[in-house]
Amino acid sequence: MLADRTARIIPCADRRITRWANGLGSTAEIATGADSRWRFSVASLEANSTFSSFFGVDRIFTVIGPYPVSLDFDASPTVIPRLSPTSFAGESGPDCIAAGPTEAFNVMVERSSTAAAVEIMDIDLLFELNAAERVAVLMLVLDGRLSTDLGTAGPGDCLLVERGAVTMSGHALILKAEILDRQ
Repeated sequence: MLADRTARIIPCADRRITRWANGLGSTAEIATGADSRWRFSVASLEANSTFSSFFGVDRIFTVIGPYPVSLDFDASPTVIPRLSPTSFAGESGPDCIAAGPTEAFNVMVERSSTAAAVEIMDIDLLFELNAAERVAVLMLVLDGRLSTDLGTAGPGDCLLVERGAVTMSGHALILKAEILDRQ
């Protein structure tokens, strides 16, 4: 099974910091797919900012830091609580008002070829992260620690599986994100 696997742990410290396309904020890139069809990242959110617009892209936005945010879509503010995955079209570029310094996990996918899903899970003892029938699946450890044959993943670390599966053990609160081909 290991020979047919493409998987790696991405330590929090290995993220590459980049400016947003509009220059109004920064994000820590976790991983990007071939031909830029998908991207996982964590944005740092301070007081007020305006998100960049991305034509043809779907986003799933999940606050993972301590404070909620309000996303304003054309004068229709929506409060996004912590750990509540929220989908929206990349063209929207909403204003974002953070209740305090916080972070948000973002999944961005090319709408014409891919789709995404995000869920929050409690892991207890054994769990398998499997890329079967998916382009990629990523696990972000929010709290706790998990052990795998690739090493240990603690808070802020990610496990990316693009082919095959990884079995892990331990106790953790995780964010799981999947990238799927559109059929």
